[in-house]
Amino acid sequence: MKIWHQSMADFGRLETYGAAIRKHSSQVCEEDTEVVVKGMPPKDYIIGIATQAAGADDGDRMTTSDMLGSPYIYHMGFRRIIDHAIEAERDGYDAFVIGSFSEPFLRELRATVNIPVVSVGEANFLLACSFGKFQAHIANVPEVARIVTDHVHEYRLTDRVAGVYAVGPEMDELQMQQMWDEPGEIIARFTALAQEAIRDGADVIIPVEGVLSELLYLNGVKRIRKAPVFDSFGMAWKYAELLVSLKRRMNLEVGREWEYRRPNEQQLAHFRKSLWPTA
Repeated sequence: MKIWHQSMADFGRLETYGAAIRKHSSQVCEEDTEVVVKGMPPKDYIIGIATQAAGADDGDRMTTSDMLGSPYIYHMGFRRIIDHAIEAERDGYDAFVIGSFSEPFLRELRATVNIPVVSVGEANFLLACSFGKFQAHIANVPEVARIVTDHVHEYRLTDRVAGVYAVGPEMDELQMQQMWDEPGEIIARFTALAQEAIRDGADVIIPVEGVLSELLYLNGVKRIRKAPVFDSFGMAWKYAELLVSLKRRMNLEVGREWEYRRPNEQQLAHFRKSLWPTA
């Protein structure tokens, strides 16, 4: 089985994070599963580590958190993910994983390709329902927490969520990577919020954001008191393995009647000709 994991990060800027994800996948997936981790092209996603080091103003600095806070930048920066999914299906991948709790273009992706498309957010939210009555989501920054709150409503899970929390407004991807080798403060803040969430009734804790989740996984944060702390990416990869197995053994795919309706090849050809007549 071969899974395309599409991160929203530029690994040219976040090399440590990218290397951690690649090693991580080999530790949790089945022996015959290969997870190929892909980042976003630098010209689509710009994180300001280099410009900040050169003394640039904060106005030139952009992280994933900044992109998530702007609907326009979010759309323009992440729209290429649809092309990546098409490429994955064409190249023989068995599943496509959106490695972001913001789950960009999830509906469009499922309506475009025939391989299973997994959202790390949706996978964790739904699987958490099998491990506890109430789940809590702890994000790195308020912008991500806001997106998760919106998705909780969209998935009709409001009555299954004890709370949504954020580690701190300054804990973007750049800051967390700088603290990679000394993550004590991040872990302490996360643990304190998890304790609060448990007091609020949470049975399961979900780290919401890739770098945060990887830091916790690498440092062995798997349980706080009696509440499990999800390995967010690991849960998504295992969910992808399940969906591929269901497709292979039971011929089970998404419904095409309404939500994920897919145009036929004639419609696609006509549309592409209208947009790109010289293509």
